[in-house]
Amino acid sequence: MLWNRNFSLLIAANILLYIAVYMLFPLIHQWMIQAWNCTGLQAAGVTAIFGIALFLPGAFNNYLVDTFSRKNVCTRSMALLALVGLLYPYVTSVGMVVALRILQGALFGIVLMATGSTLAIDVTPSNKRNEANRVFTWSSIVGLLAGIIVGIEGGGYLSFTSLLYVSAFLCAASIVLISMVNVCFRAPLDLPLCSFDRFILFRTLLPGINMMVVPVVLGILFIRISDAFFYLCIGGGFLIYLLIRQVFTNPMNGRIQVLIGQLLTGVGLAVLCSSDMGKSLYGAGLLLGLGLGFSIGQFLRMMILLPLHCERGTGYHTYQLLWEAGIMLGIWISQYACQIEGVSPYRIALGVCIVGFLFYQLYIHRYFVKHYQSK
Repeated sequence: MLWNRNFSLLIAANILLYIAVYMLFPLIHQWMIQAWNCTGLQAAGVTAIFGIALFLPGAFNNYLVDTFSRKNVCTRSMALLALVGLLYPYVTSVGMVVALRILQGALFGIVLMATGSTLAIDVTPSNKRNEANRVFTWSSIVGLLAGIIVGIEGGGYLSFTSLLYVSAFLCAASIVLISMVNVCFRAPLDLPLCSFDRFILFRTLLPGINMMVVPVVLGILFIRISDAFFYLCIGGGFLIYLLIRQVFTNPMNGRIQVLIGQLLTGVGLAVLCSSDMGKSLYGAGLLLGLGLGFSIGQFLRMMILLPLHCERGTGYHTYQLLWEAGIMLGIWISQYACQIEGVSPYRIALGVCIVGFLFYQLYIHRYFVKHYQSK
């Protein structure tokens, strides 16, 4: 059974964690501009450095979760993540803000590995683990969108410091939920301090880079659009995709699925290029959510099916790292485009979609079929 008590607790904890982390992105971006007189590009750079920091602890991941209690690695990293977030009002220089973002990014990288790549697999029956990876991914997306909405809307009701405490409280609630998860004891192993296990799986790296077109587009939108209802429309598009997937249970041909996904995404971006206000904005959000949902469906399928049995955790963490890095890259690209007169971030996002579509159709699909059949 997939939805056992332990898995349900992890899903709830994951949603709260993502809300806590992603609500900080619009908050810190605006705070950097208002409190530190940073340009939009500088603020985006400070925000996006979080994505680079995710990779810093990667080589130690396997040692951490196979030497120490996996729950403790997760909850203590999450507690530090929350506590570091409370330090922002007390910093005295932009350099200290950068240091806090790097530290939070590294801690979030450990938490991602300990939850989606480790605990979620530990508490799931072996015949349900593919489905568990999909559910965990979509719970992360739900938390991501909710966090962006809270960050956008929260500033109108609470101060920056108060919202930092809200984020810390959500992390604390997530810690409580994870503490309630029962995980089988594993004897410590004699492992090397550094390895690529539970860090990067090179077998899935190229499909993962192709997958990054989806989070890059989302990251571009996060900087450009600050209408909370737009993100609800994206969520509605995701929901429509999931309902379609439930009706048609057999996997769709990958080439067709990516074609539909990138086509719908492209249409949504074309609508934004013509108008990003009113009904056009919300209609584009629905199209983007549906299109990105179709694209995620196939890219995630590749990332789940390509790893060998003993590589599942490493393969899924590769997906998580590249997804988060794609979001951060999109944030930086969007703000950089805004600095150049006559350049539209929406057109750049459209170009990213076209490149991602061609890369998949011309190379990645054959790569996936070849390596999946050779397992």
